[in-house]
Order: sequence, then C-alpha cells, then structure tokens
Amino acid sequence: MLHRIADLCKKIDGIKIQSDRLYNLKYNNPKTTERDIEIDNLIADIQIQCRLVANDKSKYERVFEENGLPKDFTDKFLDEGIWQIKSGQ
Repeated sequence: MLHRIADLCKKIDGIKIQSDRLYNLKYNNPKTTERDIEIDNLIADIQIQCRLVANDKSKYERVFEENGLPKDFTDKFLDEGIWQIKSGQ
C-alpha cells in the first residue's frame, strides 16, 4: 500500500460522503437534466476513487526526516494541533 492506513481510511470516508450525496440527490430531489448529469458525474468519480484504492498495492515505506523521526510523525502532531499546544504557539 502506497499510503498510510490513516490516508486509506480518510479516502474511504470521502467516498462514503460522496455516496451519501449521490443517494440524497437520486432519491430526495425531483428529476431534472441537471440532476441526472450530476448523478452520472458522482457515479464516475466514486468509481474512479474505488479503482485508485483497489489498485494501491505498492509497498508502503516510511520516509524519515533528517532528525530521524518518520516524516508523518510531525505531520500527525501538526494535524491534531498537539504541536502548537506543546510549543506554546
């Protein structure tokens, strides 16, 4: 797998959000040409994203920074806001 497990889970969550939007659009909106075009586009986008997930079979290798920490280590702390709290920013 080319990406971290967290990235895979975020991708799946994104697909689920689009799936919910597709369902709502299809069954809770009146039929119009614009709606049908948007439905077709959402279906195509969901299918492409699923193919990307299915074809992500490369070996994941951690990238380390010069300080010896994994690259995603500091990213995780920045994403979660922990770094700012501890560094007083």
